[in-house]
Amino acid sequence: MYAPTAPTIPGSRRRRGPGGSALPKQPERSLASALPGALSITALCTALAEPAWLRVHGGICPRQELGVADVLGHVEAKLLEDYCMNPQTILLLRVIAAFCFLGILCSLCAFLLDVFGPKHPALKITRRYAFAHILTVLQCATVIGFCYWASELILALQQQHKKYHGSLVYVTFAVSFYLVAGAGGASILATAANLLRHYPTEEEEQALELLSEMEENSEVYPGDYDIANQFQPPPAYTP
Repeated sequence: MYAPTAPTIPGSRRRRGPGGSALPKQPERSLASALPGALSITALCTALAEPAWLRVHGGICPRQELGVADVLGHVEAKLLEDYCMNPQTILLLRVIAAFCFLGILCSLCAFLLDVFGPKHPALKITRRYAFAHILTVLQCATVIGFCYWASELILALQQQHKKYHGSLVYVTFAVSFYLVAGAGGASILATAANLLRHYPTEEEEQALELLSEMEENSEVYPGDYDIANQFQPPPAYTP
């Protein structure tokens, strides 16, 4: 004789999938990668706000620190007159600023995807394979390469225009350069957290949705309600 099975008890918290494996409560959220993503956004924003990207020592340039903020204003003519930069270096720093803005945008999109965990198929694939974090890593690497290129151009210009004959001229990286490198490292950690995480299969996701619907429906009944009573047959008909 067939005996109907009782539904899930409202007080049970442990969820099991079709194969008996435990199912996560929030399969689409990845807070482990959201924290490195937030660090990457913070580091890139701070790098843009900081004026120190490169430090110049021993040249004719009166300024010791040069950065992206210098070329975003209206001081390009002054920098050219003081032999601090040439037009190619100014163009490189503007490109660096553009890549920093793109990195902030990609990191922000990846952070929102990790926090909210959308269920749209395209957004789900983008988050699971960490495409936005990978783009952030590539942009940070591009910024680092352009910074090295700009430092070589500034060094060559300062060697041509020394403050004193025989003075030692060299260019070093400042705090913003290391902030960009740290942002790239944080994005690498976020990428690893997304790629190495175990995601539920389609069957497990369907089971999760069914369990959520059953839990929502079970909240209608009181705690002392006998669920098995609803499966008892009706009483016999009496005239």
